[in-house]
Amino acid sequence: MVKAVIVDDEIHARETLFLMLNMYCPEIAVVGKTDSVEAAYHLIKLHQPDIVFLDMELTDGLGFDLLKKFDKLFFRVIIISAYQEYAVKAFKFCAVDYLLKPVDPDELAKAVDEALSQALNDNQQERLNALIENTRNTSRNDKLLALKNSEGTFIVNTSEIIRCESENNTTTFVLADGNRVRVTRTLKEFDELLNGCGFLRCHQSHLVNQQHIDKISRFPTPLITLSNGETVPISFRKRKTI
Repeated sequence: MVKAVIVDDEIHARETLFLMLNMYCPEIAVVGKTDSVEAAYHLIKLHQPDIVFLDMELTDGLGFDLLKKFDKLFFRVIIISAYQEYAVKAFKFCAVDYLLKPVDPDELAKAVDEALSQALNDNQQERLNALIENTRNTSRNDKLLALKNSEGTFIVNTSEIIRCESENNTTTFVLADGNRVRVTRTLKEFDELLNGCGFLRCHQSHLVNQQHIDKISRFPTPLITLSNGETVPISFRKRKTI
């Protein structure tokens, strides 16, 4: 049996999630429910749950305050949020497990399955720390981005990304330190995710960080030269804008 704790400041939300887990996730045994950081900390220490369903707004603080109390997380975290537009982008940026209120039964079952299938050594703590850091610095363009692939999870600062290149349904990130990270997600997804972080879609297959543009050439072929010496083409559609 998989043990779980529900932490939410709304009693209706706690009870609804409890009933949904009983109905749609019978492998989950809820061993505790509470509404505050302090009470949740003691419940988790007492019951040693496998999963914690964590709302961001609690009666005595934030869900992040609870996470920061643990030097090392020994449980999976599924964040629950009512703040849809901002929250989804923030969670996707850091590749954390999340559910949006009102919780959908199918999404709940999917989130539980994904949480249980992941090992605790998959950088969950680093990804949650990145989320906390990004939330603390909302006014800055540079953010911490989690890139997950078969080799693990890489946390990179967006200022260190020189460019992204699409190939089929994968995206390769070229970093300032010379490393490359390929992930199985489309460039379109990252174009939307990195909107507002200083990136420019100059071509169907290329997304470049404007901080790393050294030169833009018009002739004989429109090209962007980047800080690492690489060049990328400018598509016909983008030439006038750029």
